[in-house]
Amino acid sequence: MSSLPPAQGPDESPSDEQWEAFLRDAMEGGGAGAPKEASARDRLAAARVRRPRRPRRPRSGTARSATAWLAAAAPWTAVAAVVVFGAFQMGLIPVPRSSPPAPAAGSASGPAEAVSLPGGGTSDGDQCGTKGYHHFPLPAGATDVEPPSPASPASSASGPQLSLSHYGYAADPDGEGGIVIGLRFTTPGTKKPLRVSRTLGGEGAAVEIEGPDGLVAGAHGLPVSWPSAARASASGASGASGASVDVSDGGGGEIVVPAEALCPGHDGDSVARSLVPPADSTGTVTGPPPYRLVVSLRDPAVGTLRTTLGLPAGGGLLSAVNLVPAARS
Repeated sequence: MSSLPPAQGPDESPSDEQWEAFLRDAMEGGGAGAPKEASARDRLAAARVRRPRRPRRPRSGTARSATAWLAAAAPWTAVAAVVVFGAFQMGLIPVPRSSPPAPAAGSASGPAEAVSLPGGGTSDGDQCGTKGYHHFPLPAGATDVEPPSPASPASSASGPQLSLSHYGYAADPDGEGGIVIGLRFTTPGTKKPLRVSRTLGGEGAAVEIEGPDGLVAGAHGLPVSWPSAARASASGASGASGASVDVSDGGGGEIVVPAEALCPGHDGDSVARSLVPPADSTGTVTGPPPYRLVVSLRDPAVGTLRTTLGLPAGGGLLSAVNLVPAARS
């Protein structure tokens, strides 16, 4: 058997001593074959086993690509954020709600149907948009212009008259409001008193407000408050208490048209502003107001007083409008 020492490793070549022993055995004959040199595959595998593994680093090209992509996308991301925020501000993006928002206190108008009103009376909502509607049938020409003042000679025997002392919108502390209308009674041509019932014959007062497109507000059976009766009672005047009230010599009352008597799409403040006629810098009326206001009532005392003056009873009907003659040029 050959005494050839083995190679040190699969990747090392035989030493000089190994070759001398190989040659000596070959000369003597019967020696072992030449020492086998490790193959390239074996040397590579042995090197991998002895060599420590290094951590793998990301390729620089991949890192640069991700950085460049983020840098390019940043401006578009900012633009998208601005677009989304603008759409949210304009309400284009719906926001889920757990419950619908509560409606604002106080209705701006009533329904397009007749309903009972708070405080008394009934709305004319079923007549919204109707032109020329009046709860009490009025004589021809009754709504043309406001009746002449008591000081006018033409009114010297015209009997009881009704006019509007004031009108406008008023809101209460709770945020609800209505159109307040003042009534003024006069009895030109006579010193006889006019005592009407507090409920105006049990029928109350009727109000119609009409615009270019028809009725925008209306109610009938409205109760009347009587401030003049309260003042008369405080002074001890007769006829200030009981079922009737003395409205002679400029006495009057006040009615309120609540928001529920307004037709849909109208609010009390805007309607009240449209009842005021235009005027020039001197306060002279230059034309009719945009909306026409008509107040009417019916009481037996009115017919009785007219009869005593030799005038037709007229069913005890009185009416007043906010229209006044325009100034003539």
